[in-house]
Amino acid sequence: MDFDKVIDKRCSTRLFTDEIIDRKDLEAIVNAGTKAPVGKGLYANMAITVITNKEYIGEILEEAREVANNYKANPIYSAPYLIIVSAKKGHETRLEDTACIIENMSLKATDLDIGSCYIRGMFEKFDNKARFIKKLGVKEDFYPVHGLILGKTNEEIKGKKHHIDVNYID
Repeated sequence: MDFDKVIDKRCSTRLFTDEIIDRKDLEAIVNAGTKAPVGKGLYANMAITVITNKEYIGEILEEAREVANNYKANPIYSAPYLIIVSAKKGHETRLEDTACIIENMSLKATDLDIGSCYIRGMFEKFDNKARFIKKLGVKEDFYPVHGLILGKTNEEIKGKKHHIDVNYID
């Protein structure tokens, strides 16, 4: 797809089907994330975990509900895929780097007609003692920063009218 069309089409998706994403497409999405800019080029301070196991996603959701003290909350919108971006403890630009990584993956997902949504708030409520961290398989001293949910959707993926004030000073 043409780059400008991808940007125009990208939006957050919150309704997903159980349809399986082809592994090749999933790998292409993650690969796009690995090409994002990272502050000071410290790529070794970042990690991406792709979770396709529904039971494990359910465990993370249950822990999020406990932390929020809201047992009806569904901050991952029943998405069948969850990607968690983690950073090494003390990595100064972890928030900015995570946002860049997730944006690249969102754009690639859009290019492949796969729905995505940046999940931020849920992860900000966890601390580095969250039970699910042990199963992530990341290096010691790495902690989740934010996530991206993915899945096929029956909705048309189409952009929204975005507006940010812009001025030029010549």
